[in-house]
Amino acid sequence: MAENQKPDLEGKTLRVYWLLLNDGGLGPREVQRRLRFSSVNVAVHHLEKLAEMGLVAKDEGGKYSVVKEVDVGFMRQFVKLGRFRFPRLLSYVAFILAMSGSYLLLSPPSDFRAVVFILGLTALTVGFLAYESWVVWKGMP
Repeated sequence: MAENQKPDLEGKTLRVYWLLLNDGGLGPREVQRRLRFSSVNVAVHHLEKLAEMGLVAKDEGGKYSVVKEVDVGFMRQFVKLGRFRFPRLLSYVAFILAMSGSYLLLSPPSDFRAVVFILGLTALTVGFLAYESWVVWKGMP
């Protein structure tokens, strides 16, 4: 595979890659159990496929770990913060909450209707983005 070319990850292979990205250092039997594959051979097949792509490596103990991270498919919708991955849309939720809260604390409007409008708009926006984040989260393998 060329250096600038993205691997063709999909289906079960993508699920195995996602599992290794989040939990790393897993053997074929653990992958088979966690992803509920029909046999260990299915897990081995997908692990070896990932190894051929240069994305994972097998250590001396037979455990596979990610050696190269790529953003493909649904993974583009997630942000990595340390070991945790979360939907990108949640960062917008945090930003909107921080901006609205800062505005209300630093220069509180004297008109009650303005406060209701700001809180309503914030709630509507946060609700929409939180729902979309949940949809993205449910769609991960």
